[in-house]
Amino acid sequence: MRHLPITLAAIFIFSLVSCDQVEDFFAPVDPLIDEEVVESQDFNLTTPFYEMQVAIDSRVNAGDQRVLDLLDNRAEQFLNCQFGDSDIGFEDFMLDDGTVVPPLSELRVYVVPNRFECEAVGRDVCGGIYFSGIDAIVVSEGGFEGCGEFSVWKHELGHRYGMEADHSNQSDFEACTNTDGCDPGDIFD
Repeated sequence: MRHLPITLAAIFIFSLVSCDQVEDFFAPVDPLIDEEVVESQDFNLTTPFYEMQVAIDSRVNAGDQRVLDLLDNRAEQFLNCQFGDSDIGFEDFMLDDGTVVPPLSELRVYVVPNRFECEAVGRDVCGGIYFSGIDAIVVSEGGFEGCGEFSVWKHELGHRYGMEADHSNQSDFEACTNTDGCDPGDIFD
């Protein structure tokens, strides 16, 4: 009974803190990942469907094939949702502003185990980031449990396909980058 006030105080404090802040406190955060770090990776794996070039940090717990399959599966989900055609990933695609997005086979993906320090608009810790200058995405393994796997992957694909870095047009992508849903393909992959 005498521990009840301490327990209630702890619950009250945690209720005032956002999930990101709690996660930052408890989850490890890796050092800065920038374009130079990405460029130094050996992209020696390819996804089976879109043939994306992939480097997987040795500390990632999921098996390589599972990671490759999930990258393809989620990319296909995103393209079907956003554009109604997953074949867009196999060809050059012109955005409304005239920017040409190359096929996914030209995208490099670096999979890391933890969230990491980053230089993004409004953030200094990221679970994923898109580097448009080198057409590469870094995505953390975080959430590798059931439907939470690659929780920011579709969001980063959204940036590749036209979502602004400052998220000013995020509402145009919200339905297809939302990570709350679970696709049956994720479970039976």
